[in-house]
Amino acid sequence: MFMKKLLTVIAGSVLFLAISMEPAQGNFPGEHAPDFTLKSISGKNLKLSEFRGRVILVNFWATWCKPCKEELPYFNSLYTKYRDLGLEVLGINIDKDSLQASGMSQALNLTFPILLDPPGQVSSLYKIRSMPTTFVIGKDGTIRHIHWGFGPEDEDRYETEVRAMLKE
Repeated sequence: MFMKKLLTVIAGSVLFLAISMEPAQGNFPGEHAPDFTLKSISGKNLKLSEFRGRVILVNFWATWCKPCKEELPYFNSLYTKYRDLGLEVLGINIDKDSLQASGMSQALNLTFPILLDPPGQVSSLYKIRSMPTTFVIGKDGTIRHIHWGFGPEDEDRYETEVRAMLKE
């Protein structure tokens, strides 16, 4: 009887840990990426579904986020390298002051579209809880990968994912 109760407690604990370790962000790989329209810093409205047929990195970032400042130049180089092969990068800035996003984009010489989400509607739609968060979306519009944060090992991971998806 004691062993049965012990196994039940252990199984329950393992299940609790598995559930609590699940990312809180939502919108998981295999699901269709929610569509949105946002204004870019150039003033043009861009809609996610307009990029169907391309591999898309949707990156949520903020000017106060140190890892964002490290990954944005990397995304710019990835965009430059693969855009002619079908890669699109959309940087969604969540700052309340769009001038900060524009200033940082210029300072970093970013060439991919920077979209503005100061009211946080798209961030909320994608259930963003931390910065940076990046969704890698396939040509068919499904979320294939989600990345939270950015570190040195992520550059190889992104390149591997993008190259594989561009070949599909």
